[in-house]
Amino acid sequence: MPSHKFQRFKRLLNASDYKEVFDHNRVKVANSYLLILAKPTKGAQSRLGLIIAKKNISTAVQRNRVKRVARETFRQKEFSVVMDIVLLARTGANRLSNEQLTQALNTAWSHLDARSQQQRVKHA
Repeated sequence: MPSHKFQRFKRLLNASDYKEVFDHNRVKVANSYLLILAKPTKGAQSRLGLIIAKKNISTAVQRNRVKRVARETFRQKEFSVVMDIVLLARTGANRLSNEQLTQALNTAWSHLDARSQQQRVKHA
């Protein structure tokens, strides 16, 4: 039976991983609810880091819901380029229903994948 966990090797784990993405991101995707920064990496698998600020989403229940939906959509997405990704939730993301949030994230992942392929072509 396949594991549906968000395993350690799929996560950005420490501050230096996040700093690397913030300092050297090549691809950005933004909408009114999310900002996604990504940096191509030589790792075996894309990794995700989440920043869900208390000032943007005030209750822990809502922050955790946004994280859960983000992890699940990331887990189901296959990227054509291996990347380290940081997702930042903006104010108002908690007002979306789970279906709306899932759709916004899936759209953002698709845009991220398309832009990362363009970047790979430019720098090849």
